[in-house]
Amino acid sequence: MADVIATAPGFASTDGLREVWDVTAEVAEGTALMNGTRAGVAYTPSGGHVRSKTLGAVTISGFPDGGASLPALKVSAATDGTWEFPVTGATAATPNGTLVYAAVTSGRATVLTLTASTNTLFGVVNNPLGYDKAGAFACVKIGV
Repeated sequence: MADVIATAPGFASTDGLREVWDVTAEVAEGTALMNGTRAGVAYTPSGGHVRSKTLGAVTISGFPDGGASLPALKVSAATDGTWEFPVTGATAATPNGTLVYAAVTSGRATVLTLTASTNTLFGVVNNPLGYDKAGAFACVKIGV
């Protein structure tokens, strides 16, 4: 399954609370991560991450864009803040404070959901006043 990637930051994370975490595969910025029971979001791509660029009908792969000074398989992880993610089960009626869980594979969230089941607690819904809750997206506060 694909990694869950934040579509936008909702409220900023704190510089002093970011940590360098090991990852089992290179990740893009915004990737939802779990380090044991602790939730995080990749603030930068991991050190060995590469990106593709499309120019017209031509796609060029292999552009390095890893986080500054990070070696391969290391990522700068934000451990607080609020991030917009696709969340299975979220609707316009989902209230703030609703628990959000992650299905986790190798330290990366593959699904964020409102269903506890065997999933790991990731954070809570924290939509700002006036947030357009259309679709299955929610702002999720981590580090709580």
